[in-house]
Amino acid sequence: VRKLAEYMGIPRELVAKPSTPALWPDQLAEAELGFKYETLDLILYGLERFMTTEEIAQQLGIKKLLIEKVKSRWLAIEHKRRLPLVPKVEYRTVGTDFRLPRHKY
Repeated sequence: VRKLAEYMGIPRELVAKPSTPALWPDQLAEAELGFKYETLDLILYGLERFMTTEEIAQQLGIKKLLIEKVKSRWLAIEHKRRLPLVPKVEYRTVGTDFRLPRHKY
């Protein structure tokens, strides 16, 4: 996200601003994680490409224990990446059995 922001010309003070959930004063997301977002991005990049823990550790120089920690969290919150179920109200439901082709108008 930070590299994209830099590419888009977002002011440096905004790009460099630490991420925070802002639940209490001076709370920083990276401090709670215990490692930098850049490291998290690299691990997730590997996991999304079906790389093993060993491959990620070897190619990216990240400790296996940290990769396993991220992997277990990533798998535990898989339900958050799913769209909610849509109740069937009509004969055909949008997004499941009623799909129209996407055209450029």
